[in-house]
Order: sequence, then structure tokens, then C-alpha cells
Amino acid sequence: MNGKQRSLAVLNHQNFDRYPLFDILTNDAAIEYYAGKKLTVENGKQVVHAALDNMVDATRWIIMYPQKEEKIIAEDGTIIEQKRWTAWYHRRFTLNLDDVVKNIKNEIEYFSNPENIEKEAIALDARIEQLVQIRDEFNNIFLFGNYLIKTGIQLYAGIGLELFSYLITDYPDIFDQWMNLGTEFKVQVINRAKNVSEFPAIFDCEDLASKNGPLFSPEIMKKYFYPHLEKLVDVYHKKNVKFIFHTDGNVMPILDNLVATGIDGLNPLEVIAGMNLKEIRKRHKDLIMLGGIDCSQLLPYGTREQVRQATIQAIQDGGPWYFPGSSTELHDNIPLDNIRVMVDTIRETRL
Repeated sequence: MNGKQRSLAVLNHQNFDRYPLFDILTNDAAIEYYAGKKLTVENGKQVVHAALDNMVDATRWIIMYPQKEEKIIAEDGTIIEQKRWTAWYHRRFTLNLDDVVKNIKNEIEYFSNPENIEKEAIALDARIEQLVQIRDEFNNIFLFGNYLIKTGIQLYAGIGLELFSYLITDYPDIFDQWMNLGTEFKVQVINRAKNVSEFPAIFDCEDLASKNGPLFSPEIMKKYFYPHLEKLVDVYHKKNVKFIFHTDGNVMPILDNLVATGIDGLNPLEVIAGMNLKEIRKRHKDLIMLGGIDCSQLLPYGTREQVRQATIQAIQDGGPWYFPGSSTELHDNIPLDNIRVMVDTIRETRL
């Protein structure tokens, strides 16, 4: 089996030859080792793709490439401090609650115009066509789509938890209208788009928790998140697309409610935050799990033997429908030797 075949086997609960490695790669040493080439900003896409094709069985769009380190000033004055593998955004302006409400009202108006459904469906199809071109550059690996369609609760990340709290407290009717219209709009866009089924499985990403547990109360989740996610999952399922949900942090307290929305899989399984692979598998025997090997302490600072043992344990706990890999990404602080141990152990371990 190649990476595509074994990934599809796990996704469809079929027999496979070995566990498929899923990961995101932003480690210079590992990229150069598995690609067999020096990595530069200029050849980044070619070399990163070669490394992924030789190393992992599956990854997801968005794929990261090295970038020039510089400061960029956006039109609105935001200073973008661009690093090799990431970027920091320093806003030169401050949002207030009136700004947020104004923006939401504008989006309500946008969602209410049927002509915009077709417009967004065409844009989604164009984005998927670009992803297909990238997918087809790989010989071996399975690429999960990422269509960037979220429920709306991720708004908190853009405006901050404090403003978000004021918004849902002081303007609940407006927020309700925005969420309900937005979800219905997104469902219709997915229905209208022609290329959605190009990827048999996609990611959607909304961080709902910290290491201490969920960010929101059960009441907020029940009202503003679960029913909206369920509708998005359902429309993808009707297109024969599996839905992998990504959230950082510890979601064990809301795991059953999250799975009840119909999601097919969960990532990245931050074990150091409290995610327990053995308990998850016990409670949800068919859930596809991706990640679960700690990349904040174990992989950067552990010994090779500790990495090997943790990888074996994760596979034993994860059970059959499991993509072992790091608990977020293989970043530049992880020694190449530890990455190689994890990769080799996954390749050697059988059911």
C-alpha cells in the first residue's frame, strides 16, 4: 500500500498494512533529510513537497513553506512580522463593540442576498481546483482538503474573548441572527458548489479549548456551536465527504457532545493538555483519530527511547482507526533524530 491507499483504508474502516503517519512539517532538518535537498525560500514548495511525499502518509492543506523574514505593513496599518515558518500580526488599531456589531450587521446583509450564494460557490469551486492541483503533485500521500468554512464561533479569535463575551451578552438577537443566517448560507454554498466531493475527507479548524478545558460554557456550546457544526457536517456527508474536526486543547469534557454532531475524526489530540487516546477509543470505537504524540515536551526534549515508547503506546491506545503523528506539527525545535525515531516506529508497528 502507498500512503493514499492506507489512509483511505483507515478513513473507511478497512484493512490496512500499517498505520498511516499524518503530520504537518515545518522542520528544516527533517525536510532536508527526507527530501535529500537543501531547503531555501526559493525552492521551498518543491523541497517541502518532496519531503512530505517521502515521509508522511497524509497531511492537510494548508501546507507551510519557508518564507523571507521581514516586516510588512498592510493597508490598514497592521504590522506583519513575518518569520520563517509563521507570522505575527501587530494591529495599529483597536476594535470596539460598535465596530464588531457594525461588521456583523454587514455580514447579515450579505448572507441575506441569494446572489451571494452563487458567488461564494464559484469561489469555493475555484479554491478546490487549486487544492486539486497541489494534491496531484504528490505521488504517495493523501491530502485532506480544508475549505475554510467555519461555524462562526471562531469569531472570538479575531476580536478577543472579552469583546466576544460582551457581544453575545449585549446583542444576543443580532448574534443569533448572524449565526443562523451564516450557517444556512454556508450550507447552501456547499450544496451549490460542484467540486466539494473532490476530496473524500476534509479538515475544519476551530479552537474550542485551552489546556485547562473548553473555553465556553455548556450553554454557549449548546446554543451557538453544536447545532451549527452538525448542519455543516451533514451537508458534507451528503456529498460523501468525511469531516475531520481540529481543535487544540483539552476537549475531553465535551468529547461526547462533539462526536454527537456527526464528525468522523478528531485532531490533533493534545495529550499534554489532557486528551486521552485510550479513553477516547473506549468511548468512541469508530472515531478516526489523528495526532496524539506530544510535540511540546516529548518530541523536543525526550530521548529517542522515550519517543519510541510513547509512539508505540499511542498506537496501542489509538486502536485501528488511527493516524499517529505529532500533537500539532513537527516544528523546528524538534531534533531530527526524534522525528526519525517516531517515523520509523510508526512504519514498523503493525496491528
